[in-house]
Amino acid sequence: MKASLLFLLVAFRRVCGTPNPTLQWDPETTKDCIEWYNNSDGEPCEYVRSLFGIAPEEFHEWNPSVGLDCQPWEYQSYCVVTMEKINNTITTTSSSSSTTTVSTTSSVTPGPSPTSWTDMGCYVEDPVLPILEEKLSPEGGDAALSIPKCENACYLKAYGFAGVQEGNQCWCGSYVGGEWASNQTYCNTTCTGDSKMFCGGKGLVNVFKAEQNEASTNTTTTATAGTSSTTTATGSTISET
Repeated sequence: MKASLLFLLVAFRRVCGTPNPTLQWDPETTKDCIEWYNNSDGEPCEYVRSLFGIAPEEFHEWNPSVGLDCQPWEYQSYCVVTMEKINNTITTTSSSSSTTTVSTTSSVTPGPSPTSWTDMGCYVEDPVLPILEEKLSPEGGDAALSIPKCENACYLKAYGFAGVQEGNQCWCGSYVGGEWASNQTYCNTTCTGDSKMFCGGKGLVNVFKAEQNEASTNTTTTATAGTSSTTTATGSTISET
């Protein structure tokens, strides 16, 4: 049953799902989301819930901005599969084998500032709508920019997202506009204040999301056929080989 469930998830992804949001999303969306529906084709909310077999109460729990009546239904990304859902399904359907439960949450509480951050990836700058709302760097850029410096500056201004661009620019925002870059390695300009980290690129922004209730290091847990692996990172760091 586990294999068939993973096959079904892959099939959904090929049809209309992605492992990360490609559009703006509600910051209150459940934190253990592993599959997103990007509402850019005009399909009604009820159709999407039916396609993924999600009850109205469950969909609202994952996406608090959408009521039980499917309103409002916006041009943005919505969570359609969670890690908890996968684990519960595997546990329910397994009758003769033990199941390893993968935990994606942490009970460690970080200090008040800076908070911990999750790397959201490389985004393409939109010529009309900026990816993030406010630019903090002065004209000409910051000659000593680093990812933690930008994150802390955005945190102190009560923003939920931080972004670095062209190696020397820091941006902050309460939401993320634009879409992922087709190739995540395009964000390859080193930071002026830390040559071991990437700070976006020309027309490209590395975006980070504040995770105030998680540990001070970012953790990513991957579940594969009953096993799990955890990777710890502190931003877009250049690895030397």
